[in-house]
Amino acid sequence: MAELREIDGLSLTILRGGGPDFLTAVAGVLGVGLPETPNRAAGGALWLGPDEWLLVSGEDRTGPLEAALAGQHCAIVDVSEARAVLELSGPGATEVLASGCRLDLDPLRPGSCAQTALARAHVLLEPREDGVWRLYVGRSFAAYARAWIEDAIALQSMSAPP
Repeated sequence: MAELREIDGLSLTILRGGGPDFLTAVAGVLGVGLPETPNRAAGGALWLGPDEWLLVSGEDRTGPLEAALAGQHCAIVDVSEARAVLELSGPGATEVLASGCRLDLDPLRPGSCAQTALARAHVLLEPREDGVWRLYVGRSFAAYARAWIEDAIALQSMSAPP
């Protein structure tokens, strides 16, 4: 049966910018380059748009990014308190998501990400290894998304063969 938990303590930063100097400076801070292909994730950076990424880390990187990008046209915004991070895992996790999401989840693999609606809540999905899904959801929708997922897990367990 699928399981849901909330992950606390992660630093979430929206980063916007572009150009060779920007990409080089960010890679120097992160230790890896930003994914430049749509809907890709690498090294804790999730592609959100042509010039926008969500950086996920166990440490706050806003200070080092601000120093490395000083004088460049960019935006660095800590959204750690604005988003909740839910993790869905276990047998049937993908089916639970699929029951409330119109996006075809089959092509999504670790190293990718996708923005979609899950039961009317905007989420950023990140498939990880071993069938684990991370869901980044606005804090104001987190309780709703959590309750909806818990209900979907309960329905799935009721329909599972004995």
